[in-house]
Amino acid sequence: MLSPILAVADIDASIEFYVQKLGFSKNWSIPNANGKTDFASVKFADAEILLGVLEGFVEPDDVQKRGIGVQLYIEVPQDIDSIYNQAKAGGANITRDIADRDWGERTFSVKDIDGYHLLFAQRMKKADS
Repeated sequence: MLSPILAVADIDASIEFYVQKLGFSKNWSIPNANGKTDFASVKFADAEILLGVLEGFVEPDDVQKRGIGVQLYIEVPQDIDSIYNQAKAGGANITRDIADRDWGERTFSVKDIDGYHLLFAQRMKKADS
């Protein structure tokens, strides 16, 4: 299992984004001594994304560079169109509209509130020969 840790500006806001706009569920969270969330996990099917603080992981000059050159691939076991519609209705930043791709998947891409790129994909059924 691979569970990426994303350094985010506001863990609670990121949890809300993933749950409300993309259909993830909150898996767990760890508060600090002040009650603010310091680390958390969101889950979608078999995919888990860990959410951590920026401090100590991202230099202040690099905050705007988060997510550049990396795309998280999330295979969707159920109706991808309903996930896309939820994301679109919720105002998520859709960077590539849903479409059937030449390689046999139906996909769309989203950029989260911290600049991370996610590709949602569902394998299409092949026609009988």
